[in-house]
Amino acid sequence: MLKKIPSGLCITILIFGLWVTPAPFNPYFHRVDFTVPPDPSSIVEKSKEHQDAWEHALQQCTPIDKYTILDDRDCLDALGKYFLNEPVWSYSTLHYYDRTKGLQPIPVRMINSRARILPYSYADYMAPDIPYWRDILDGRIPYRQSLFHKVIREPKCMELSTQHRSGMHEDLAQQCSAREMYKYATYLDACEVASQRVVVLINPPNPLVVRGVNKAIFYQVALEVIAEKIADGTQRDTAEQRLEKGFLHAFWVMSHCMEQGYAVLPNIETNDIKSNDARVLRGPGFWTSSRDQAYQRVNRTHDVLLKIAAKSGDSWAVQSFPLGIFTSSEFNTEIQDRFPLLMHRHIGSPTGWFRSEISLKEQAQHRAKAFLMLKDTFGEQNAQMEYDPVELENEIEYLLDGNALSYPRPLKDILEARALRFENVEDRLLEESGLKIP
Repeated sequence: MLKKIPSGLCITILIFGLWVTPAPFNPYFHRVDFTVPPDPSSIVEKSKEHQDAWEHALQQCTPIDKYTILDDRDCLDALGKYFLNEPVWSYSTLHYYDRTKGLQPIPVRMINSRARILPYSYADYMAPDIPYWRDILDGRIPYRQSLFHKVIREPKCMELSTQHRSGMHEDLAQQCSAREMYKYATYLDACEVASQRVVVLINPPNPLVVRGVNKAIFYQVALEVIAEKIADGTQRDTAEQRLEKGFLHAFWVMSHCMEQGYAVLPNIETNDIKSNDARVLRGPGFWTSSRDQAYQRVNRTHDVLLKIAAKSGDSWAVQSFPLGIFTSSEFNTEIQDRFPLLMHRHIGSPTGWFRSEISLKEQAQHRAKAFLMLKDTFGEQNAQMEYDPVELENEIEYLLDGNALSYPRPLKDILEARALRFENVEDRLLEESGLKIP
């Protein structure tokens, strides 16, 4: 176990994600402008007490002092009263505004790619049961770490994380503590992302000017760009509040992680990085070989636990899982049966892991199917918060006419086709070279 992580280690970390979901009707690409996208979690009703908790947290924690905030108990307690009642998925991503590129994700190495290949959106928050931070940072991390050591000693549980153990096995949900393993995997992901966000935001944007005159930190520069580029006062305030809230959330999560530490899988092989490797220097700070190995250990542990939880049928894990062509076909088929909306959204995502298998037109048809499902379940107004029916007009008509959707090939067929293609290329090269195969 990596116990009680010292702040020095956390303040030398560097990875990341995003927080604000891209603009409506175009949930997969970042717009190269300075508009402020709506918050998809706004569909979740918030009480006045919850809103008041945020105002109290601001009084306790702002202006943000990067040197003292992790030791400010009043601030951290106030943040807890607010963030514990916030949805987990709302903080899977975090953006800032670049002067020339507009809305951009903060540059971090993500552990869970779900938010990158299929950003969390209105469709996710319409589910009747979603995870909140009170489910993850509930004071039971030591219990889950102990349970984690028990689960990884169960051969049947560990088999779920392998490729040959295909399909869903709900009969193992209790034995493998599926929901608790989802919670612990989410804790690991949150710790890595939060610590990296803090490092980026508290350092100068360019590490090469650390000794120069301009020592403004990334967070300050990002706020300056918002003030400069976003003319509308309401939109400007929203953009500033989102960045501020994401920054404070990262500090709050990191305070928990520094106290509880990590328990990770033993005997994980890691790849050393060379001193001249491009990964060593990543924005504001240095990505060292030891840091890279620690990241690989946490990343691998997270992936194993999330796969165990998802293959045991836990709904939170399934919705947080980055589905794609490298997930077994049997598992994908069961997801299609149990979570059809989620599967159509994944297949229709231009940034997802199915995109290499179907055309852009076929992807759009799956988005049209997702729109129709949302419309039937939640009404057209809610469906339009996720997809623009005008952009999908032809695809919607195609489906309403009774035409069938195209689906990606099974993984087995993909791998066999690639092996055959490689074999044919190898034979051609040997023939052209004049060499004979004995």
